[in-house]
Amino acid sequence: MFAGMQAVRVKYRDCQKYICYEGQLTFKSFLECVSKKFEIPTLDLKVYDDLNTEVDEDAFAFLVMKPDLGVVEVRLPKGSDFEDSVSPSTNHSICTSNSSFDEGVSDDTIILQSTPAQRNRADLTRLTQLIENILRKKPGGERILTEYGRTKSLTDSRRCDMVKILVAHMASEHGTSPSMRLKEDYAKGITALFPYLADPQGTLGYVST
Repeated sequence: MFAGMQAVRVKYRDCQKYICYEGQLTFKSFLECVSKKFEIPTLDLKVYDDLNTEVDEDAFAFLVMKPDLGVVEVRLPKGSDFEDSVSPSTNHSICTSNSSFDEGVSDDTIILQSTPAQRNRADLTRLTQLIENILRKKPGGERILTEYGRTKSLTDSRRCDMVKILVAHMASEHGTSPSMRLKEDYAKGITALFPYLADPQGTLGYVST
């Protein structure tokens, strides 16, 4: 049943988990798996090998072929909204794995008592994934994500495209008069997904009306 399966041991902060896969693992699919496993956004995610050397897409193809891959570490930039939403006390959370690659089980369990900071992090993750999923599924959305990933900014035309996509999605899913709470949720998701676009003059990162 599990013939041909392979695993990569991945570390994020103080937690390690296995990413199990079959066939060719690409850099993009790896980041998507990591995002789901650790509930973190894929944009701005950096990958490092066991020698603390940053791994890009080209190097990753060779890295996964190594028989002694070791532990691959992923990090988010310091100062990002997502990282800031986690308090220092959660940095040392106990992460225990119920995984056994030999048995083909890939579920990992983080044993934590829910705190306001953790609930805020989970909510921010949900909103980040919401915005990212909307953009990936709409024409022009991938260009927005690609441009931001390359330049850490968006041109005025790309910003307009993003607004049009998200407003159209909001209207189609929630009607033409969405609640203020829904608008704020979308704004939070945008600033979490695109932290360099946040309003530096505001405490929320976006303009609240």
